Amino acid sequence: MNYDSKRWFYLSVCILTNLCIGIFYAWSVFQRPLASFNGWDGKEVALVFTIVMGTGSFMPLVAGKLQQYMEARWVIFIGGILLTIAVAGGGIVNSLVGLYLVSGVLGGIGNGLIYGSGMSNIVKFFPDKSGMASGLLAAGYGAGAVVWAPLASNLIVAFDVSITFKILAGVFFVICCGLSPLVKSAPDQYRPAGWQPSRSQAQAAGSDKTWRQMLQDTQFYILFLIFVLGTMSGLMVLGFASPIAQDTLKISPQEASVVVGYLALAMVAGKIFWSAISDKIGRYPVFIAIFLLTAIAMVGISNFNTYVIFVSSISIVGMSYGGFLGLMAPVTADIFGTKNLSINFGVMFLTIGVASYMGPRLASLGKTANNGDYTQAFVIAGILSIVGIGLVLLAMYKRKKGETMSLSVRTESV
Repeated sequence: MNYDSKRWFYLSVCILTNLCIGIFYAWSVFQRPLASFNGWDGKEVALVFTIVMGTGSFMPLVAGKLQQYMEARWVIFIGGILLTIAVAGGGIVNSLVGLYLVSGVLGGIGNGLIYGSGMSNIVKFFPDKSGMASGLLAAGYGAGAVVWAPLASNLIVAFDVSITFKILAGVFFVICCGLSPLVKSAPDQYRPAGWQPSRSQAQAAGSDKTWRQMLQDTQFYILFLIFVLGTMSGLMVLGFASPIAQDTLKISPQEASVVVGYLALAMVAGKIFWSAISDKIGRYPVFIAIFLLTAIAMVGISNFNTYVIFVSSISIVGMSYGGFLGLMAPVTADIFGTKNLSINFGVMFLTIGVASYMGPRLASLGKTANNGDYTQAFVIAGILSIVGIGLVLLAMYKRKKGETMSLSVRTESV
């Protein structure tokens, strides 16, 4: 079967399904209306987002395992059903425990299955443009807040929060479960017509590693730390963007929501921009650029309280976080091959779970230790970004050394 044209359709479908799971990036829109509707505390409702992110960080690994027994489209389909139940549950359950289990846990499982299956499958379809493809998929996920937040706000005003959840659940069911069966699984070592892999890609394809073999490679642990450090700063800011903006700029919560909007848009832009650039100049140079910009942005956030500099700095952090998310699957494929990418990507995605704990924790501890000021946390995050650059240089050295040894072995065999 000729997939050269159909792969673009599959990419479009997966972008739409990722847009649906992005609803949880807009969870703050539901917090106060849902708390008021059920007589709950807003902070208790906010915990759903944490549960979704924590649960979802493990699910790409499960999605990868499931793809050994069924096609990616059916894993996405199952994720769509769970997402539908999770969102509908927000308008049905009448206890916090029920909300945590249905919207939180099932929402996280659905998110992870859809994101993990779509990402690992589509990257296989685009070995020539893996950065661009993964960036667009990750951007679809991040764009959920931009699309669903205003729509949900208007629906809540027109109806109520309970009905809004049910309407959105119906929309997600149609998109995820209606379109996902149309997506095919990428064949192993798929190559578009006229495309030839680079030397490093050919090397990776020739030594596809299982997840066990990947865990025996020191490059994995270097990359694991790179992604933890790279996403930690972003998650630190994402988790506290509104209060940080209010405290630093002395603005109202409503004005801070605009800053959060800039952050969300920057995150989407970063996923597309950095991923596409990496196809041209390489993954590691992009990592160095992102870490360097993040360090500069942390200086801006911690030392300046003018609106333009603060918004610019926080937007750079958003772009950087998006870049690391968009590059995770392509880098894993570049180094460990595409044959076992579905599981290998799931293992690498565990870095998000680690960073989602460390980032907000760093912000909270820094604020407490510095009498309510986040500056100390930003300084530490900036230093960790410099450490990240050192890790990238180490990864480049290990990669080059591996390629040299491989070339030497091939020469001797000839």
